[in-house]
Amino acid sequence: MIATTENANSSTLDVVKQEKVPVEENFGKVYNSQMLESKTCYSNCITNLDNFDKKISTPLQSYTPNIYIEIFFLIFAKIFNTITVIVYLILILLYSLFFLKNIYIFITVFFHVIFGVLVTVIMKKIIGRERPTLLVKRYFYKVRTNETMNSMPSGDSLQAANFCMMFILYFENKIKFFSILFIPMSMFGRVFYCCHYWFDCFVGAFLGLVISYGSYFLINKLNLNNF
Repeated sequence: MIATTENANSSTLDVVKQEKVPVEENFGKVYNSQMLESKTCYSNCITNLDNFDKKISTPLQSYTPNIYIEIFFLIFAKIFNTITVIVYLILILLYSLFFLKNIYIFITVFFHVIFGVLVTVIMKKIIGRERPTLLVKRYFYKVRTNETMNSMPSGDSLQAANFCMMFILYFENKIKFFSILFIPMSMFGRVFYCCHYWFDCFVGAFLGLVISYGSYFLINKLNLNNF
């Protein structure tokens, strides 16, 4: 009887094990299938968005104007690059020291410019989107060929939004209204020279507006404007 009981228990355990294995394997297959579908859906969305962005950027990138119109585009394509931003910071420092007798504007602008550069570099590394190819001949083709980092977001568009917000927040005159034009014109120039796609510029401008206003709010919240 004891042997029979043990054999029965052993048989029961074997049945349970045999029943469990297919259930666990099936669950794993369903879970992996759902994960794969989710990743595929996300990948398809990104691919479709990327293709759409390239499609709407192509007309401007393939446009061939005369040299005088291209010079006009060149001004806005380079107006917020690394060298010009450093010049702007120096001018703002001098303005803060000798005219306002207060350095808080320079501290604020310097803070959100540096933070904007860090955000741009980190996001470019993470996203890893390649630059557009130069579709047609440009007189100033080196504007595009000198660009080495990834495409998204546009650092120039980010800094254009930074300085636009700086004029709006700190200067009580008509220049703040004209400064708004620098954002779309900078974006226009960057797409024209095949340095970026439109979405790169939109993302950069949005980040610039958020960073500049956030920096302004933080510095005023901490009373750093009393320097």
